[in-house]
Amino acid sequence: MKSIASFCLFASLLLAATGASAAIEEASLPPQQQEEGLVPVNLELTFTGPVDLARSTAVLLDAKGTALPTGRPFLSGPEGSIFKIPLDPSMAPGLYTLDWRVLSMDGRSAEGRYQFRVDP
Repeated sequence: MKSIASFCLFASLLLAATGASAAIEEASLPPQQQEEGLVPVNLELTFTGPVDLARSTAVLLDAKGTALPTGRPFLSGPEGSIFKIPLDPSMAPGLYTLDWRVLSMDGRSAEGRYQFRVDP
């Protein structure tokens, strides 16, 4: 049985300045291809300012590129600057990719992709 833990390891990702607002100049994400034996409760993307939840998206893909269900994304942190995506605690071991696109409250966007691994 897999344990559940908050996934709080982050790596800084500086986004290109072309059209990025203060809210999305910097995002903190789990490290690429993070080896993790525990299924995180949430994937967390942390920004420097408020995120527009209604216009932000995240799609979780398995190793074959199939979209997987997640919980409903929500915001937390100062001014709604942390975009959280709840995960299914029964996720199978394997490599996963999160494709995300976030809009700041002023309408500017940033997007990215990263991978993490759940071990048996």
